Amino acid sequence: MNYIILWVMILFTYLSLSTNISSYNLLFGSLMAILILYLSPVRKHSVTVKHFFKGFVALVIYLLLLIKNTLIGGIQVARLVLDPQLSLKTGVIAVNPDCDHELGQALSAHSISLSPGELLITTDEKKTMYIHSLNIEQTEKVIKKEQQYRRYLLDLIFG
Repeated sequence: MNYIILWVMILFTYLSLSTNISSYNLLFGSLMAILILYLSPVRKHSVTVKHFFKGFVALVIYLLLLIKNTLIGGIQVARLVLDPQLSLKTGVIAVNPDCDHELGQALSAHSISLSPGELLITTDEKKTMYIHSLNIEQTEKVIKKEQQYRRYLLDLIFG
């Protein structure tokens, strides 16, 4: 029953975005909705309104944190570029993502790479992320605390 409701929601979303209700578009939208449902992971438990609200608020906070880190990092990198007397203390730091969900690990790595001055180099088989930083001292002070907070937000988002 839940799959039928989700299928109808996806189909109506597709039809409202395409603004074309021809028979071919209905068929294509139905097939795409079935494909999306087939590829989506199955949750073991149902989502309550309370958990949905917490996850939505966590997602908004996560996006705002991402925007803040990108802006602050951009200003810091611009300052480094414009002031040649500032010395760069580049280096590589290892960070454990501490996230069980693969999408959460990918989002965490993505948020680190979006911050100017920090770039994810690689991850190893133990899921440890190796990050190159233009200012290793500042990154070491901030990254562990931010990673724990990101983990908390991602756990709320993904349940």
